[in-house]
Amino acid sequence: MAVLNKLQTFFIKMSLRKKLWFILMWPMTGLFRLAVVVLPFRWYRGVLGQHWGNTELCVLTSDRQLQRAWQIGRAVELAARFTPWESKCLVQALVGACWCRLYGIPYVVHLGVRKDEAEGMKAHAWLCTGKLVFSGREGHRSFTIVSTFLHL
Repeated sequence: MAVLNKLQTFFIKMSLRKKLWFILMWPMTGLFRLAVVVLPFRWYRGVLGQHWGNTELCVLTSDRQLQRAWQIGRAVELAARFTPWESKCLVQALVGACWCRLYGIPYVVHLGVRKDEAEGMKAHAWLCTGKLVFSGREGHRSFTIVSTFLHL
């Protein structure tokens, strides 16, 4: 029954743009997951943007860009939720960065770490434009920024 509800939502309730985005983003998550697992970081970090050290940055964006970035973030999360492979924060940030470039939205990607008593070191990536964090929002404030990438 749950699968039927998901299919009904996809075919009846979702807009054409959301369907198209999902169809395009879903395989992108697989390609970036493969890149993250197989390739050294230096080979795909250019997708994130220009490296700016470990500084917290914020870029200026219009209301329209903020709205589009929010939509991109939701679409990336939706595509990542339905992948049979792991599509966590770095994969989502890579996909989101590509789509922001496509729509001409400036963005900042922050990579952070924190020490977790139970699990040891944890890493996280989040994508933002303006003051809006639209990918990787979950708990991003608890991480210390170790690397920042910017694309204008």
